[in-house]
Amino acid sequence: MLVEKKREALTQGLLALGEEVATALAKSLEALRTQDLALAREVVDGDASINLARRILEQEALLALAAYQPAGSDLRRIAASLELVAELERIGDYAADVARILLREEWDQLPGNLTAGIAQMGDAALGMFRDALRAFTREGGDEALARAVAARDDQVDALQRAAIDAVVDLIRDNPAVAAPALALSWIAHYYERVADRATNIAERVVYLATGEIPDLN
Repeated sequence: MLVEKKREALTQGLLALGEEVATALAKSLEALRTQDLALAREVVDGDASINLARRILEQEALLALAAYQPAGSDLRRIAASLELVAELERIGDYAADVARILLREEWDQLPGNLTAGIAQMGDAALGMFRDALRAFTREGGDEALARAVAARDDQVDALQRAAIDAVVDLIRDNPAVAAPALALSWIAHYYERVADRATNIAERVVYLATGEIPDLN
């Protein structure tokens, strides 16, 4: 019973952190679309809260392992939670990385069409992350949803390739915009990494559900 209570408390903590990270990602996307530097600053300033929450949840998971010595599905849930909290913190870092790029003063205006395409890519990555987290927090893990999330990674990869091609074309046609165009390529990279981390979470869900760790990348 104590293990179940600790597991539920850990799950609720992960849900709260996951929502904080998702909010940071959504804010980074809105800041990208609107070039709202105040919003970008909010994302950067909020990263410390995400880092602190990670440390707290890691300590709770380790204490649960040491105090209750869980087995079976309880052990898988707590062990997977340790890995999930690290993934959440890294995704929060990517949101902050995007915001820091937007806060640079090397350009006055980001190329509109290119920005819109990368924002679309970020939306897809954010959707993967939200669904992966939802699959994780369902009782026993939602294997079907997790596998569906991982399958969407190819879409994000294709959008990144299109964005990089657009960056190359833009710089070739107008070298004066090289700095903001290259900055946008880095933003595309960070959102692609969000999708990769969401796929990692999906793998943890399959582990929860089956006891086996698949390679969904």
